[in-house]
Amino acid sequence: MPSRTFISQEEKSMPGFKAAKDRLTLLLGSNVEGDLKLKPLLVYRSENPRALKNYVKSTLPVIWKANPKAWVTSILFEEWFTKHFIPEVTQYCSNNNLAYKALLILDNGHPVRIADIDPQIKVVFLPPNTTSLLQPMDQGVIASFKAYYLRRTFSQAVKANENDGMELRDFWKSYNILQCVKNIATSWDEVHF
Repeated sequence: MPSRTFISQEEKSMPGFKAAKDRLTLLLGSNVEGDLKLKPLLVYRSENPRALKNYVKSTLPVIWKANPKAWVTSILFEEWFTKHFIPEVTQYCSNNNLAYKALLILDNGHPVRIADIDPQIKVVFLPPNTTSLLQPMDQGVIASFKAYYLRRTFSQAVKANENDGMELRDFWKSYNILQCVKNIATSWDEVHF
C-alpha cells in the first residue's frame, strides 16, 4: 500500500499499530533500444507463499527468488547474472546477428566479482551517489513502470469497489503476491522506450 494514502495514515493512528511488512524487491533491466527487456527478478520474503500454492514458479512472468528480508543478496545477484542475464543476452545477440558483447551498467552495491565471470560482458560500476543521475534505468524507465503498476492496481481496486461493493480496505487485505506478480508483468510489458 503506498504510504501517502488514507488507509496507511489511518493504520498508523490505530492503537497497537504495526506497519505491514510485506515487501519485495524487483530488478528490472533492458538494453538501450528497449527491444530486449529482461524478465524481471522478484525477491520475496517467502519461498512458497500461499497465493502461489498451485503454481510452478518457473512458469511465472518473473524470476522468483526468496530471501527473508526480500533483498537481492550477492548470491542471488550472481545467480541471476549467470543463469538469466548471460543466456538472455547471448540469445538476443544470436537472434539479431550481433557479436556477443555487452555492457552492464550497475550501481556500486553489487558484487565486483561478476565483472570476471564472462569476458564478453563488460561490467561498469557507477560512482557512489550518482545512480539517480547516471543510470539509464533511472532516467524514466523505472518511474514509468511504477506509474503503470500503480494505475493498474488502483483500477483493480476501483473495479472491486464498483462491481463487488468491496471497500478499499478489504481490497488491500485480499491483494496477494500472485496479483502483484501479474500486475508487474503487465506493467513491464507496457513500458516502451
